[in-house]
Amino acid sequence: MTFTDYYLKFADEAEADSVLYTEVPIEWDRTDPDNPVPIKWEKRQNFRNTDILPKVVLTPATFDDEGHELTPAVYEEGYFVNVRLVGEDGSTLEPFKVYPDHPQRIWA
Repeated sequence: MTFTDYYLKFADEAEADSVLYTEVPIEWDRTDPDNPVPIKWEKRQNFRNTDILPKVVLTPATFDDEGHELTPAVYEEGYFVNVRLVGEDGSTLEPFKVYPDHPQRIWA
């Protein structure tokens, strides 16, 4: 079995959702049986293995001996996701690929 791992960076969660998920109807109004109308939707993953990362730390916070913060952490801008493809087409992910030197999380 062949795996393809993608490290992805999106501008924000909404951009990621537009690529990683599809809204599908799960409930319909059947008042008119010839023309049911979707009334409830849910997000479904477009890829089997999706890992949403927490904020990516560029510089950790520093603290004094009593635990008081001296300098706050600095975070990488963006919304980060790892995807492992298993025989899936990743062409829609290509524009968002990044190549981190030290990935925060990897697939086992």
